[in-house]
Amino acid sequence: FDKMNDKDRTSIHEAMEQQSISISKAGIVTTLQARCSVIAAANPIGGRYRPSLPFTSNVDLTEPILSRFDIMCVVRDTIDPIADEKLARFVVGSHIRSHPDCKALAGQEAVADAIQMLNEPTSSSSSSTTTPALPQELLRKYITYAR
Repeated sequence: FDKMNDKDRTSIHEAMEQQSISISKAGIVTTLQARCSVIAAANPIGGRYRPSLPFTSNVDLTEPILSRFDIMCVVRDTIDPIADEKLARFVVGSHIRSHPDCKALAGQEAVADAIQMLNEPTSSSSSSTTTPALPQELLRKYITYAR
C-alpha cells in the first residue's frame, strides 16, 4: 500500500468504502459493484517498525484508508543471526538444487563443496528454539470471524 500512488489509493478507497468502482472511459460513465476482500501490506517508514510508536505513525497511510480494514497485523522481522543463517542456507540450497545445471556441475569440486556446506547444520542451530505454528484451522476460523 505504501508504494501506491495517490490516484490508485483514492480508487481503492472508493472500492473499500462504497463497494463500487466508478469508470469513465471512451465517453462511457458507469459504476460497477466491487464486493471483495482486500489483503494489503505496507512497509514501515524508514524500513524498521518502531514498537514505541503507534501503528499509524509507523506506516505512511491515511486514517480513512486504515479505518476500512477490519484487522491489522504487524509482522516484524526480529534480528536473529542464527535463524537468518538457517533461512539463507535453505533458500540458497533450494536454488542450487533446483538449478538445471546442478546435476551437470555436481562433479565439480567447488559446486559439490557449496552444496555440502549448505546441507550441514550450523553449529548453534540445535540450540535455537522454535515457536509452534498456528494451526491452519484456527487461523481459518479467526479470519472468518474477523470478516
